[in-house]
Amino acid sequence: PPAIIRNAVPNHETTSGTLEHQSALLSLEHLLSRLVPTALVETFGPNHLVPTTECPTPSGGGRQELCMLRTLADVVELWRRGENGLYIKDWHMQADKERLLLQLDDQQMPLETVCLGSGGRSTLPCKAGRSNALHGGDLYRVPCYLGQDWMDEFCRSFEAGHGCCSSFGEAGSDYRFAYIGPPSSWTPLHFDVFGTYSWSLNVCGEKLWFFPTPDGNERLLEGGLRGLALVPDIRTSTWAELWTVTQFPGDIVFVPSCYLHQVHNIDGPRATLPIIVREVPEAQSIHEVGDDCARGAVPLVISVNHNWCNEWCVEKMVGAFCRDASRLAFLVEEGDRVALFGEDTRLWHDHVESMLLNGTNWNFASLRNFLRFRLRFYDNQDEAEAGDASVRSLIEECLGRLDALEEQVIYRSGR
Repeated sequence: PPAIIRNAVPNHETTSGTLEHQSALLSLEHLLSRLVPTALVETFGPNHLVPTTECPTPSGGGRQELCMLRTLADVVELWRRGENGLYIKDWHMQADKERLLLQLDDQQMPLETVCLGSGGRSTLPCKAGRSNALHGGDLYRVPCYLGQDWMDEFCRSFEAGHGCCSSFGEAGSDYRFAYIGPPSSWTPLHFDVFGTYSWSLNVCGEKLWFFPTPDGNERLLEGGLRGLALVPDIRTSTWAELWTVTQFPGDIVFVPSCYLHQVHNIDGPRATLPIIVREVPEAQSIHEVGDDCARGAVPLVISVNHNWCNEWCVEKMVGAFCRDASRLAFLVEEGDRVALFGEDTRLWHDHVESMLLNGTNWNFASLRNFLRFRLRFYDNQDEAEAGDASVRSLIEECLGRLDALEEQVIYRSGR
C-alpha cells in the first residue's frame, strides 16, 4: 500500500559530512530558494515554456483539464490575476536545468566517467554530468533508502548518446517532475506511468491525498478498464473505501505500482511574484520591487516527484505493458489487418509498434531495450554482488514474457 515518510527532509542545511547526509535531499530551505517564482524566472528566463493545466473545479460538471505550454511570464501574470486553478504540472524541471547548465558552458569540457548505480559507467562532460544521486544542477539528492532507479539510469544513458535506439516517450524524456500551483489546483484520479513506483516530496504547502484501499484499488481499476474510463474525482465513486493523508513540507509520499491516487493542493505560504517588463522582448527582465502589493504574492504549493523502477516492481511494469499491448494490438480486427497488411508481418509489426508508442509512450522495442540495458549493467560490473544472479534471472524472465507476447501479437496466435 502507499506510505508517507514524515520529516524526510530537514528545514535547514547541516554541516554533517556523513554518508547519511550525503544521500539526503539537502534541505527545504535550499529547495525553496531555487523553486519560488522569482528564482525560476531568474534561472530559466521569462520566456521559458512550462506545461500547465487549468484544473476544473470539483463542481465543474465533468469538464476536462485544459493542458498547454505557457511561458513562465504568462504563468506569473495569470497567478497575479487570480487564476487559482492554473497548475505547473509534470514539468521536467530537473532536466531543463541540467540542459541549461550545458548551454551555459561555452567551452569544450573534458570528459569524465560517472557511476551508474553501483557499477555501470557512462562518459559525460565533467561540469555538466551529474552523479547517480544529484539532480537538477545540485538541486537535491535522492535518499539511498528509496533504492536504485533503473528508469533514470536508462534515460540518462539514452540522453548521453550511449543508450539504445528506442527509449520511452519522446527522445530524451525523463521521469522527474516539478509541480507548482495555488491551493485549489489538483490532479484527478490516476495511476503513474509504466507501472512504476513514484515518490513525491512537498517543498512547501500542504497536499491532501486520496487513495482507495487495496481491494478498492483493484475494483476501481477493473471498473475503469485499467485507466481508460476512470472517474476523475474518486470522491464521487461508491466503489471503494477511501484513505486520506495530509502531506506537509518535508514529507515524502510513496505510491506503489498501479495504485490509484488523487491529489489536492490545500494550503501554501505566500510567494512573491516577479514583475516582468515586456516592452522589448529581447530585453525582457525582472524588476525587484520592495512592496509585495506592487509585485503581487500568491499562496503556492511546490513539490518534486520521481517515477522510478527497480527489481521490486519490474514485473508489474512488464505486466502493465503487456496489458497495453494486448489491448491496443487486438483493437484491429483480423479481417481489417489482412486487408491493410496482407501477410506482410513486418509492416504489421511496425504498425503495432507505432500504435503503442503513440498511444501509450512505450512499445516492445523500448521496453526490451530498457531490460537489456539493465542486463548489460550487471555484465559490466567488476564483481558480482549478492542477489545479482536472482535479479538477472528476473530480467531474463521478463524478456521471455515480452518475446512471447510479441510473437502472439504479430502472428495473432492464442487469441
